[in-house]
Amino acid sequence: MRARLVPPQYPTLGEYDDREAGVVSQHLAWSRQAHISLWVASWWGPDKREDRTLLQSVLPHPELADINIALFYETTGRTRSFSSFDAVGPDIAYMAQHYFNHPNYLKIDGKPVLFVYLTRVLSRNGTLGEVVEAMRASAAQAGHELYLIGDEVFGQPPNSSNALGLLDAVTNYDVYGSMGAKGYAGQGAVDRYYRAQAQWRTLAHEAGAAFVPAATPGFNDKGVRDGHEATSRKLDSDAEYGSLFRAMLEQAIEHTDDATGNMLLITSWNEWHEDTQIEPVGEAPPTYVDDSDSGEAFSEGLSYEGYGERYLEILREAAVR
Repeated sequence: MRARLVPPQYPTLGEYDDREAGVVSQHLAWSRQAHISLWVASWWGPDKREDRTLLQSVLPHPELADINIALFYETTGRTRSFSSFDAVGPDIAYMAQHYFNHPNYLKIDGKPVLFVYLTRVLSRNGTLGEVVEAMRASAAQAGHELYLIGDEVFGQPPNSSNALGLLDAVTNYDVYGSMGAKGYAGQGAVDRYYRAQAQWRTLAHEAGAAFVPAATPGFNDKGVRDGHEATSRKLDSDAEYGSLFRAMLEQAIEHTDDATGNMLLITSWNEWHEDTQIEPVGEAPPTYVDDSDSGEAFSEGLSYEGYGERYLEILREAAVR
């Protein structure tokens, strides 16, 4: 979307190749600046672009040092949109061979951590147990006991959920969809979202699972698809830029768990196509004008700034606090 603004707003690094050593180096430096200690990386299968990038450019990087890496298992791609689970076992065996023994791969209680996208769809379809069993069995054959964090949290919690007990921890990846706020979210929507998150956390604990809260700076996917209304990065029209992110972090940190090392997830680092990124943008004055015929089909009339390192600073302040 930001490429369609007038003038366009590009990453501080420009349109970069995330396999270049200098790019990885800068991302690592920015991460440490914001007290980010974990990258959860999208994974679509053996020898896919993401897999090659991680194995060839990220994990061997000489400056990786204390940054942990974990995989985000893209179920939609690896299960043929939840219709076939034949790849699950071999995928875990591949991860065990190529990732789990790496010193920077995230472990909790000595167990390699795997984030699993849309477990809530698997549980709704009645197939989560089958998938989890296949994952744990394949990992066990390779000498590992998995720590599974499922994308199970969305919207209002049910009265009870057997699915939570199948997982070691649960989280909410789609913060935008779960919060359900369009335009200016306002403090009320943030409050309602974290009240629901607190209820999810209680439900998870009752099932023996840990809870990982999440936050996001905003949302706009108009540059890549139709069908979703944007959420501004400002709480309201008069608020400062970044106020939504700041308000979410203030409450998210109250819901972290000791069992996960007080993990808190941000959606996202550089998911530019949904404009959830906190990666630095070249500094530029605010604009709502875009290159569409109407002049605001992509911005939806919301103002966007070339925010520089604003979101790294907001996150750093929250992490310190």
